[in-house]
Amino acid sequence: MSRRLRLAFFGVLAFQLLFLLGLVTFKEVTVRIGQTVVLQTVPVDPRDLFRGDYVILGYKISTIVGGPPPASTPTPQLTRSYRVPDLPYISRGDTVYVKLEESSDEGVWVPTAVSRGFPSDWTVFIKGTATSASPGHDLTVRYGIESYFVPEGQGRVIERASDVKVEAAVNGFGDAVIKGLIVDGEPFRLR
Repeated sequence: MSRRLRLAFFGVLAFQLLFLLGLVTFKEVTVRIGQTVVLQTVPVDPRDLFRGDYVILGYKISTIVGGPPPASTPTPQLTRSYRVPDLPYISRGDTVYVKLEESSDEGVWVPTAVSRGFPSDWTVFIKGTATSASPGHDLTVRYGIESYFVPEGQGRVIERASDVKVEAAVNGFGDAVIKGLIVDGEPFRLR
C-alpha cells in the first residue's frame, strides 16, 4: 500500500472516530446541563413494542390538537393528546418547536405552544419533526426519543406496566436525550 493510500485510510478512520466521539459528547453534555423534564408516555401497540433489545415509546406530547375545546364539554380530558389553542400552519416534515411547562396536576411537562421558528424567548422547549399535520387542527410530532435500549429480557417490566413516564434532558436548542424511565412510579433500574 502506498504512503498516500495509508494516510487517506487513517484519515478516514480518524474522521469516523472523531464523529462518533462528537455524537457521544453532545448527548452527554445535554444530559448533564439540559433541563430535566418528565414526559407521559401512551400505550403502544403491544405487537410492535419490542424489536430486539429496545422499547418503542409513544408520547402524549406527540399528538397535539389545535383549536379551542369543543363547546359541548367543558375542557375534555384527552387521554392520548394535548390541546394547544393557537396551532400554526405546519406541513408534514417541518421542524417544529413545542413549548413545555410543568403541570401541577399531572406531574409531567405539557405542551403550551407550538412554533415553526426557533423560539428564542421560550425557557423550555423540545424540537421535533411533524409526521402528520392538518392545518390548525391536529399535529403529530416525532422527537427522536422514541426508542429506549434495554438489556435483553428486561423490557417485559415496561411492557406490563400501567404507567410509564420518561425523564429526559432538553438542551437550549430543543434536542432531547432520555435519562431514564419511571415505571409505575418507581425509577426503572437495569439489572
